[in-house]
Amino acid sequence: MTSYVVDASIVIQHVVPDTYTVNADELFAQLGTTLTLHVPEFCLLECANVLWKQVRFHNLTQSEAEDLLDALTGLPLTIIQVMELLPRSLEIGLAHQLAVYDSLYIAMAERLGLPLITADTKQETAARTLGIAITPIADFK
Repeated sequence: MTSYVVDASIVIQHVVPDTYTVNADELFAQLGTTLTLHVPEFCLLECANVLWKQVRFHNLTQSEAEDLLDALTGLPLTIIQVMELLPRSLEIGLAHQLAVYDSLYIAMAERLGLPLITADTKQETAARTLGIAITPIADFK
């Protein structure tokens, strides 16, 4: 089974249409059969916040947001606890002027020895600098 660390910028596109939604849908279609996706424990919190913004600013209804959140929480993601990764995340964030929560995905990929899938170019650049393998979301068609 193939495994990746995937960040919230990809997870949310599985339910909220954006640039890589078609690719994210293909990625998630493989989840649980040939693919394992690892996320930090706060990833779905990030996604829920995007849904909140969609209701607040982009005409998504509360009911639609609740349905999308149910779809996200039903995904068979491998949830990783982050406490042990915080020191490395802070170090990465300070060195690369990246938010700690974005740095955490990099620290997790580093610790697990897995490629990272992200749509965040600043995060991708920092990860590449640290020798973390990146799998482009566009690879999933």
